[in-house]
Amino acid sequence: MSYLQQLISNSVLITALIGWFAAQVLKMILVWDKKVDFKRILGSGGMPSSHSSFVMALTMSIGFTQGFDSGAFAISAVMSFVVMYDAAGVRRSAGQQAAILNKLVESVMN
Repeated sequence: MSYLQQLISNSVLITALIGWFAAQVLKMILVWDKKVDFKRILGSGGMPSSHSSFVMALTMSIGFTQGFDSGAFAISAVMSFVVMYDAAGVRRSAGQQAAILNKLVESVMN
């Protein structure tokens, strides 16, 4: 079997990609403004988190296919928590930075 065939028949990878795609489509639907915004499909940021959806779909797929007691599941679960913790931290920092920038812009405009 060729590498490409192996790649496209990898159900764990396909499940993770479906999780990512579903989050991106949900973002597009949630910010619907009478026109389709395709930038939301490929862009990052916003909720639901495509990073979190991707890694948790990957983790759960590994759990269901290889067992929740497997080493692969443990590694994936730990990495998923790291990704989600980091994403939450980045969002928190971005929110704080936005608040400071808004105050700066407001003080310059007045």
